[in-house]
Amino acid sequence: MKNGLSNAKNLLWAAAILLCLVALLVGLIFAMSQKARGERLDGTLVLGEIERSVRSSSDGEIVGMENAAGSTLITLPENSKGNLETVFGMTFLCDKTILGLKSYASNYGDGVNAQIWTDDGSGFVAKNAAETSIVFYDGSKITAANAAMVTRPRTMVLYLGGDGLAGTSEQEFIEGYTRLIDDLRSASPSTSIIVCSIGSVSSNYQGADGLDPALISRANAWIRQVCVNTGAYYADLASFLNDDYGFLSDAFLMPDGRSIAAAGIALIVDYFRFHYV
Repeated sequence: MKNGLSNAKNLLWAAAILLCLVALLVGLIFAMSQKARGERLDGTLVLGEIERSVRSSSDGEIVGMENAAGSTLITLPENSKGNLETVFGMTFLCDKTILGLKSYASNYGDGVNAQIWTDDGSGFVAKNAAETSIVFYDGSKITAANAAMVTRPRTMVLYLGGDGLAGTSEQEFIEGYTRLIDDLRSASPSTSIIVCSIGSVSSNYQGADGLDPALISRANAWIRQVCVNTGAYYADLASFLNDDYGFLSDAFLMPDGRSIAAAGIALIVDYFRFHYV
């Protein structure tokens, strides 16, 4: 009788140990397929409905954020070989907050062929960006796409989104910005397009446009979505222009509380010196 009970206990213990081993094996398989913070073995980070994968390029790393449709956010590749000539061969399509680029570039003399295009004074509102006239180098007022058709720039850097932001919905912003990029590509198919996140405003900003860090943060999220939708390169300038609280860093402030001073412009130039295509 005792032998029978002993055998039954042994069977129960064996079954329990077997179940534990099975559970451990399942746990190991799951841990291998989903690393800490959702990282898979293939290097893809799962962030809710958006995935971010890391791939290598010949000059540095390209970080891609992939959505369910397979589109990818590609950050501008970093290159350890800094090239100032590349910066001064770019065409910048921007609002007036970084117009300091003009005076910065002029300090380098006639060898600089960078072009800085901005609006005609009406503001560079994202939802109307494709239709907005820029002041061309000859003084004429034409759309950015028509200007690109004439100059066929190798690289265009887009920095806009703050103008009229308080009165712009997410859909209007994304559709308008996307239309601008589509028009630029139609006008100059060989041009590489880089889209930048934008700087914020000062902590005591009192502008009538209603800008604040929360609005700027939303706009930068929409800008990333535009890059995902269009495949344009993404340059995260806001990561060094704005402070930890979302305000434009004090070191880069102009008196208007929004435009970027020479120190910030120098950092932007330095960024593009080491990040380019």
